[in-house]
Amino acid sequence: MIDIYVQGKSIPSQLRDKPQWVGWQTERKDDGGLNKIPKNAQTGLAAKTNDPTSWSTFEQALDYHQKRQKETGIGFVFGQHDPFLGIDLDGCRDIQTGEVQSWAQQIVDQCASYTEVSPSATGVKIFLQGQMPGSKHKASYHSGAVEIYDQKRFFTVTGHHLKQTPAEVVPNQAAIDQIYNRVFATAE
Repeated sequence: MIDIYVQGKSIPSQLRDKPQWVGWQTERKDDGGLNKIPKNAQTGLAAKTNDPTSWSTFEQALDYHQKRQKETGIGFVFGQHDPFLGIDLDGCRDIQTGEVQSWAQQIVDQCASYTEVSPSATGVKIFLQGQMPGSKHKASYHSGAVEIYDQKRFFTVTGHHLKQTPAEVVPNQAAIDQIYNRVFATAE
């Protein structure tokens, strides 16, 4: 994971205006990897993606991150009553060049919505308006992985806007359906 400073002004106001934010802190896994644990930005205690009382405003989450910096960040929680959905493409971006692999770039182009670089800088996250067409959430795909969520999950947010993608979160249910069917049909 790289030390990434959150660029708050790049994050669409559609997300910033919702009180669905958490801080997060890294925790080492037994295998040496990192988990990103959601934190209540007001208390520093654990946050839960199914408990809106543990969520905060964007400003509170950003303040949490700015006071702690190292191995922390902010995250947006997909709630049951909002129109948002996230697609996480892992293992698809070269850290040195910023180039996105063709399989992932095809998904980014198809979604045509706000997309940003992940905290590891090796993936991208796409934010859309739409709903899950099924119950599967994660699959290996080409040389990486794809995760899709529309509730009870948080996405880390960096504000490092991927060039040539829209600055706003747009509705695109047709793309969500097509990507979901393509990714999870391949996974089976």
